[in-house]
Amino acid sequence: MTYYYGSTESDIKTAEAGKAKLCDSKMIAAFCLANPLEEPFYWFPCDFGSDGTIQYQELYPNAFKECTEGKKGFIYTVEADESDLVPNGEINSVFTPKKELEVSESTEIQDLYAWLMEEEDMGRFRLYTFEQKTRQEILLWENSILRYLSKNKMVENPDCPYAKFVREKLPNAWAKYMKLCGR
Repeated sequence: MTYYYGSTESDIKTAEAGKAKLCDSKMIAAFCLANPLEEPFYWFPCDFGSDGTIQYQELYPNAFKECTEGKKGFIYTVEADESDLVPNGEINSVFTPKKELEVSESTEIQDLYAWLMEEEDMGRFRLYTFEQKTRQEILLWENSILRYLSKNKMVENPDCPYAKFVREKLPNAWAKYMKLCGR
């Protein structure tokens, strides 16, 4: 089966065992390039439509452009058997190879925003802007963020990249979390 992974490193020849994040979707690999957080944290506000098309959900104004514009990178293609992979656990459809896997192809991306906008024009993903969101949709995403914050006890580590990002970009969600924690 064909898998993809995004990296800012050029000229990668193999997907490293236990390290590379392989996806069964080229679009998910591209969105991994857009991650504004330091690993092991991810900001990946995506879901799938009823037809299986990946959907990027802006959760604050201009988030998509902010996370993608000017970013450069590569999407690498790898052939692998499912038995060669371990589910990532944090992101659905993302796997880590058990062994080193050979890269069969690479696509260079000069500006991730421009590349993704072309992909959207071709119907390969959908962008839902913050302005298109209903209050109910925002609340559903906020609840998902609150569950993640609680599960990872971010109140104990408010300076980690994820907590700082939520405080800065989604202050209402952070305020709700602090209230839930009794602070």
